[in-house]
Amino acid sequence: MNIPFLRAVALAAALGLGALGNASAAVYTALDTDASSVTFGYSQMNVSMDGSFGKIKATEFNFDPQNPEAAKVTIEIALASIDAGYEEANAELEKDEWLALGQHPLATFTSKKVEALTNGYQVIGDLSIKGKTKEVTVPFSFKEHGNTGVFEGSFTFHRADFGVGEGQWKDFSIVANDIAIKFNIVAKP
Repeated sequence: MNIPFLRAVALAAALGLGALGNASAAVYTALDTDASSVTFGYSQMNVSMDGSFGKIKATEFNFDPQNPEAAKVTIEIALASIDAGYEEANAELEKDEWLALGQHPLATFTSKKVEALTNGYQVIGDLSIKGKTKEVTVPFSFKEHGNTGVFEGSFTFHRADFGVGEGQWKDFSIVANDIAIKFNIVAKP
């Protein structure tokens, strides 16, 4: 038996299987808007409230699990799709003191850097709301499920940093300054 020949065949087979494994690795480039969700939580007069956004889209989305540091994402949220829990609150949020939807219909997040951590990832990027932009750091997890990739995470920002809740609404004893965002983003190759 020719041992060098068997070694060469085994090496070729291993390299071929490795190439097949890499070839099937998905790069996620599209947001599944129907399966994705962005929710928020806040405190109004010391009562916890929850809300959600009905319309989100990605104008840029690219995540390769083999090279997460090269990821790029830009997410837009149509603020008119907000549901703060009841119609009166939704109507109030349209006003200039809150979200000023006439002048600022979108909230956006644009990534600047993605980092792999020991137990997940984090993305650093610019959050823009109501014409103001602040850098935020957002930890997230990523899991593949069949033909989709699922990104889950949460972060908190201060509404005052974006001028959300002006005039009499600057009083944080009525509506707290902290707004907690949770997301479940489903992406496809």
